[in-house]
Amino acid sequence: MKKIISLRLGEGNFKIGFSQILLKLYAGEQLLEEIDTGSLPPNQEIEENYQKWQCLYEAFISTGGSFLYGDFDSQSIGFKPRVLEFAEDNIERGSQESATEVTAYMIKIINQWLNSPEFQLIDQALRTNINTKDEVVLVIQTNNDILRKLPWHEWNFFKKYTKAEVALSAPKFSLKLKQKSSTVGKVRILAIIGDSTNIDPEADLNTLRNNQEVELEIISQPTRKQICDRLREKSGWDILFYAGHSKSNAQKGWISINAKTKLEISELNSALEVAIENGLQLAIFNSCQGLGLVPQLEELGIPQIIVMREQVQNQVAQEFLAEFIASFSSGKSFYLAIREARGRLKDIEDKYYCASWLPVVCQHWSVKPPTWEELRDPALPSPPNLLFRQGGVILSGLLVAMMVIGVRSFGLLQSLEFQAFDWLMRMRPQEEVDSRLLIVEATEKDINRLGYPISDGKLAETIERIKHYKPSTIGLLIFRDRPIEPGHQELLKLLQNDDDLIALCSVKLTDNDHNQPGISSLSRVTENRLGFSNVERDKFDGILRRHLLFMNPDFNNPCPTSFSFSFQLASQYLNSKGIKPEEIDSDRIKIGETIINRLRPDSGAYHQLDNRGFQLLLNYRTSDKIANTVSLTDVLENKLDPELIKGRIVIIGVVAPISNPTDYFSTPYSKGVLPQMSGVDIQAQMTSQILSAVLDKRPLLWSWSEIGEGFWVVIWSLTGSGIAITSLNHRNSFLLIIYAGTSIFTLCLICFVFLLQGGWIPLLPAAISFAVSSFAGRFLLKHWDRIPSLKFLQSRNNT
Repeated sequence: MKKIISLRLGEGNFKIGFSQILLKLYAGEQLLEEIDTGSLPPNQEIEENYQKWQCLYEAFISTGGSFLYGDFDSQSIGFKPRVLEFAEDNIERGSQESATEVTAYMIKIINQWLNSPEFQLIDQALRTNINTKDEVVLVIQTNNDILRKLPWHEWNFFKKYTKAEVALSAPKFSLKLKQKSSTVGKVRILAIIGDSTNIDPEADLNTLRNNQEVELEIISQPTRKQICDRLREKSGWDILFYAGHSKSNAQKGWISINAKTKLEISELNSALEVAIENGLQLAIFNSCQGLGLVPQLEELGIPQIIVMREQVQNQVAQEFLAEFIASFSSGKSFYLAIREARGRLKDIEDKYYCASWLPVVCQHWSVKPPTWEELRDPALPSPPNLLFRQGGVILSGLLVAMMVIGVRSFGLLQSLEFQAFDWLMRMRPQEEVDSRLLIVEATEKDINRLGYPISDGKLAETIERIKHYKPSTIGLLIFRDRPIEPGHQELLKLLQNDDDLIALCSVKLTDNDHNQPGISSLSRVTENRLGFSNVERDKFDGILRRHLLFMNPDFNNPCPTSFSFSFQLASQYLNSKGIKPEEIDSDRIKIGETIINRLRPDSGAYHQLDNRGFQLLLNYRTSDKIANTVSLTDVLENKLDPELIKGRIVIIGVVAPISNPTDYFSTPYSKGVLPQMSGVDIQAQMTSQILSAVLDKRPLLWSWSEIGEGFWVVIWSLTGSGIAITSLNHRNSFLLIIYAGTSIFTLCLICFVFLLQGGWIPLLPAAISFAVSSFAGRFLLKHWDRIPSLKFLQSRNNT
């Protein structure tokens, strides 16, 4: 949990102490503890020793650090009178031990002071209400110059609480934060490079340039007007960065914007106010003695300010910026990034004396610093509001799913869904021909030679020649409801007496349909030797996707059989292997170990399907041809391979698009490389489907229940909502395209893999739900505050 500690030290000084200390401890916006009875006793030793430490530090800077290594030359120190005071205090100049002793003693007396009895009530309140895992910022509110310069991070409190960091704040800090509405998707940084005599700002600029999420604008050695013009840009800035020379006294500070010009912050007030209004959140002055700049920046109301409290060497400033930006942009919170960067400076203090003491954060005590993601995407709200908005996005995803499910239930997506289904069907890999089948085709060439319709005698001769090679079953897929001489008696005898020969008829479906009057077979052909040719094409596009197995025709119907031609052929073949169909109930039959389920009216994309009879989806065998073929002429001329016939199902039919143009059907493959499929191939497909399901365990097509399909749509709608939420952290449009594209590809792949196993699961409704939820969720997150009803709900939630 993130907690804020406001420690207001009030009036006082080190001579008389600080008697009016006010502590306020917050968890989010909730006040956990408030104590106004704390105090700190007088302690002039702290002030004196800080001055000694400061003198020692200035000596280090003046000599380039040489005094730490025993080659200190007093004549080279620019602050000679103050350094000489160390000799009077018996601090040995020119030794590393002296610097270490001063530092250690300074830390010791600060901790003793903060451990005084007068302060224990506050110390106890802090340790009672804070967990070691809590992320904590301690904001010291004071205007006392020495208090603001003390190394508060060396308080023992920060050793125990490893996720705590310190900041300074003036008791009266003007706050004018206004979030900008930029949609750039990067952290916009204005880098001002001032007078860089004897310093190297290039390393700092490389740190900023190398971050892919930074949009950087650099103005080097600018004039005052150039700075003001950039600060006033309407697109706004997230971070103001300054590198160059600066200097401060107790009251104010200056920056050297070029070799000739020094500016006080007050000279930029008007432009800075515009920048703050446009969203400026953080100012970093990676330059010397920056604390004098802070009061004027606090008056302007910049939310967060980072400065260096003393003179700073190039390497220290560069190391701090590099580590802070790296940690902050990696997702760490602002103060954890500060602490990590300070820790890195601690690691180099063998070369750079007290480097970790230099960075100082100044902010209004109540401000929650932005995350890097919030700087990059200003629309990203604070965590409590973010959770509320994320909940709103998830709810919108559920509403989108319900909308799609509702639209689908009225059949409005049916046509598009079948196009997606057909596309997936065409994507399946090729299969081998079904070797259990042989098709004898009467082609246009055969028709031209034999005439049309083909005589009964030629058909009888064809059947006799095929029977000679002992097929399992012969199916005559040619209507014969009247004699076609010559040879009628020979054909009639075969149809009436041959148990392995299946003839064809067509069921009359309705009395009012004069275009489908039904077609009978020759007289005295028994029902068990008949199969109907009727098929069910989808009315909205005319494509054949279903397989009709059974139906019950009326008593006077010209086609008296209840069984389809394909079922009769398959049953005869399976019966020869001892496999017979069993009826489980009106919606299921069992053939061998295979259970065939009747197609439901709401199966897959169907809406109020006319599922008369017993239908199932037709799982086409993906092949250029379903079975081996020979021409009718080849049979009559005895040009046959006996192995193609023996023990197989032989289907005799007409494949002549000119002579018999009505016997062709559109299939899911018709929009691909294959044209319309002949009636002979359709019956072969249907026969093969039954045989393959029973003997080869080839899957039949199936679909989920309405509940299962609805749940699937909800999952993908929520996935779209998740993409919308995630995309706020990745404004790069290329990444968004990758996320969305990968999701859609994954959806298609899942649907395709399921189809290979016979499963027809909703592709289009899931894709629509995903896309709409992604767009709607992103729109809500980007424009939440502009939608009055949502803004009102959030305000009610916050209260």
